[in-house]
Formats: sequence, structure tokens, C-alpha cells
Amino acid sequence: MITRIIQNEIAKDSAIPFSQFMSLALYHPEYGYYSSPREKIGLEADFDTSPSIHPVFATLIAKQIVQMAQSLDCEVLSLIEFGAGDGTLCRGILDFIREQAPSLFCKIAYLIIEISPSFRTNQRNRLLPAYAQVVQWKDAMPSRCIGIVLSNEFVDALPAHRLRVENGTLKEVYVTWQNHLAGGAPFFSEVLKPPSDPALSAYFNRLDLPVNGSFDLEINLLATTWMQDVSRGLQKGFVITIDYGYPERQLYSPQHKRGTFLCYYKHTINESPYQRIGEQDMTTHVDFTALARAGKEYGLSVIGFTDQTCFLMGLRIDQEMQRYADQMEASDEARRHFLSMKQLIAPDKMGKPFKVLIQGKGVPKALALEGLSFKAFPKNILGNTHN
Repeated sequence: MITRIIQNEIAKDSAIPFSQFMSLALYHPEYGYYSSPREKIGLEADFDTSPSIHPVFATLIAKQIVQMAQSLDCEVLSLIEFGAGDGTLCRGILDFIREQAPSLFCKIAYLIIEISPSFRTNQRNRLLPAYAQVVQWKDAMPSRCIGIVLSNEFVDALPAHRLRVENGTLKEVYVTWQNHLAGGAPFFSEVLKPPSDPALSAYFNRLDLPVNGSFDLEINLLATTWMQDVSRGLQKGFVITIDYGYPERQLYSPQHKRGTFLCYYKHTINESPYQRIGEQDMTTHVDFTALARAGKEYGLSVIGFTDQTCFLMGLRIDQEMQRYADQMEASDEARRHFLSMKQLIAPDKMGKPFKVLIQGKGVPKALALEGLSFKAFPKNILGNTHN
């Protein structure tokens, strides 16, 4: 059915930008990947996330939130999570705060921004009735909030534009539909056309990339729009963005001359978006410089930027691991706990690919956040976007 819906969109103008194809494949309200009831997170599904690997991730995020909250003088503290998955991260955060910071817990309003019907169902099953008085679901970023905005692996799944530079000219990848050729079955194919939005050319020109040769890249205009919306809605507080990606100068480099677009299906990776449409995830790496720049336009300054290894080490994941390390020889369960936590910080697993961007508005400039105790990058790696 989703294939027919995409074909109908193509028929209106012979081709659609890949970003539109990606949007329909992932977010069509009935037949998109994120609307389907299929399991997406976990060993038996398509991919893992840090909260699903070990509950210590949520515990340490909560620990950082508690420290942040101490610097915010407010009667109601809004915790706003975008793309809350199956609710595991939210549940772990609320469990920790209720037990370790009960006075803070009494002030919390936890708002989940989630468009996936299946994820909303999973979230309600995990969070209700235990937190029925705390958690609410919203469709968009509220206004004039004081609190903390959190996203974990949300930005990478926003539909992105795919582009190609050939002979010094920027072209955008469009998707078209090829009817039967030489007796074969019809199929989706790609064509190159001028960019569909002037903002794409402006974005590309700002990158100041060499235009000789040929290379592919992605530009995610929705990611910067999202950050602008968050910045406008947050009156005072912090934004924590956790995702895989790079600063601009690393993302748009010869190392990624084929771009970063990938699909995930049952824990396997492929570059074939026209197979299993609506049944597999699609992602691109995040441009953290663009997020920092977009936030600064509306008053958000970068407090710190690091990788997941350094972030979790600053929050003392090593202490949590040591509890199990001492029991590994005698207990298989302790060994599983230790190895799961190790996966969160291992450089070749989630430790280095995942980055953590922390921004703030109206918060103390001298605040030393525990998660930023270790420096993974030079301070100016995201340009002039810091406090």
C-alpha cells in the first residue's frame, strides 16, 4: 500500500525529492515504518538504542538532569522528550528522580512529543498507571517552558535531502517510478534535478566545500527547523541532544564522500531504501554544527559538546561497572551487565559514534556539568556558538 501511495505522489510531477520519499516511507500515518505495529527496538527487532542496552544509561541521564534542575528556579520543571521510543528512557529517568530526588520529582511535568501511534502505545503501556500524574503526550514543542529538552536518536531519523555534486554543480536526488522495461517489473529509480529548495544551495554554499570531482551528501533542513522550534519554545533551561553524527567539518569531508544514508532492518545495515519500504528504518548522520548554529539564532548557546564515552564517564559509569566487574567470574548475570555497559562507552560500539550536544538558555555560564567533565573536542569545534 505504501508503494502505491508513493507512486501516486510521483505521478503528480513525475518525480519527488528523496526527502519526501523518506518522509512517506517512515512517517505516513497509516503505512509508514514508525506507524506500523512491528517491534523496532531490541534484540528481536531492527535496532538497539542506548536505553535498551542497559538501564544505567537512563540512570546517568537522570543524574545529569538533577544537576541541571538545581540551577533552574521554577515551580514546575518541564522535562520534554522528543521521540521517546518505547518509553524506556523516560521510565528510567522518572524512577531515578522519584527515588533519589523526591523534592524535584514533585515539580516535574514530563512531556513526550511523539508522532508514532505504535510508540505512543508502547510508551503508555510502560509508563501508565505508575506515572499517570506526571507524563503527558503532546504533538509539538510547547511555548515558554522552563526545563530540559531531551532527545536520543531522534534527529537522525528526520527526513533528509540527498544531494550530489557532479562537475562543480549541486544536484538533488529525486525518486521516480520506472514502468516495465524489456518485460521486467516496474521499480523506483533516482534522477538528479536542481535543488528543490533554495535553502539547500545556501546551506551547501556555507559549507565552502571543494566542488571538483563527484561526491554525495545529505542536508537535513528539518533538523535545523526542529532546533529553532525548540529554541523558541524554551524560555529557560537546557537542551540535551544525543545522536550519531559529526561536527560540520568532519561530516562533510572526503571520509564521507558517499554520504551517510543507511537503512536498518533486523540488525542489519543496507543502503537500499527501495526495498522493504515501510518495514525498515532510514537514517542520516547529524550535522551538530548546524544544530548549534540554529539554536544560537534563538538564544541557545552551546555549553558543551562531547562523545558518549566522555559523557558517561563524566557521570561515573565506571563506578557502576565496577560493581559488576568484581562479580564477573562468579556470576553470568554480572558479566552480562558489565558487557552491556561497556557497549555504551566502547569506541567501536556506541561510545565514539554517538555525540552529546548540550545547549542552554538563561543558565549560569560557570555551571560545571558532570557529563562534560572530560573533553572530547576542542571548544571551537562547533564554531562560535558557545556561551
